[in-house]
Amino acid sequence: MFDFKMDAHMHFDLYDDRQTVVDYIKAQKSYTIAVTNLPNVYKRYIGKYDDNPYLKIALGLHPELAVQYKDQLPAFKTVCDTTRFIGEIGLDYTEASEHEKEIQKSIFGSILDWSSGKKKVLSIHSRKAAVDVINLLEGFEGRVILHWYTGTLSNLERAIDKGYYFSINQQMINSNAGKKIISKIPANRILLESDAPFTRGMEEKYSTRFMEDINSYISSIYNQDVDTVKKRLKANFKDILN
Repeated sequence: MFDFKMDAHMHFDLYDDRQTVVDYIKAQKSYTIAVTNLPNVYKRYIGKYDDNPYLKIALGLHPELAVQYKDQLPAFKTVCDTTRFIGEIGLDYTEASEHEKEIQKSIFGSILDWSSGKKKVLSIHSRKAAVDVINLLEGFEGRVILHWYTGTLSNLERAIDKGYYFSINQQMINSNAGKKIISKIPANRILLESDAPFTRGMEEKYSTRFMEDINSYISSIYNQDVDTVKKRLKANFKDILN
């Protein structure tokens, strides 16, 4: 049986037993993008896991923290070129005032300016803000992954037309809204994510078992065997690195 494991969006640093998680990822040979929520958190890990070929640490400034920690934006710029992977970044309008939305957009715009044209891979949060995320991405040069996309189907189509990728998780395949979104994503744009520890079953302990359920679901909707699905996912992951 063909084996390929990948997690395009998870938060290893939010587990108490970080080294256990890192060692597990290496043992599982699971290609993993570990996002961070603040530049000062990311800075703790620069160079620390370079001996792990399966783990990439991403530089982030989470939109739900961006307003409170906007003073860390200069630190983001300072270390932006120490990694190819940027995330978690983006916009979140769930509880944001109009003033806070403007600050988020300014921060996100700056990050895009610093990252464009440098072969960066971005993992982007867009909850209740997909329109502005897609608009601000106009002209960006690099790879874009929309993590746990929950926007409208019309904006999904816009993102597909722009060549963006989508990382899907186990909670999406267990909701009608998530299933509808997944059904519209082309097979060559799908990546897997756990968003651990924020998804059910991942709160206390990280595991790659979530991939089995998603692979089986994709297999069923595309009427392909699981090995074919895994090979497609591997090709997709290689594509974002090109």
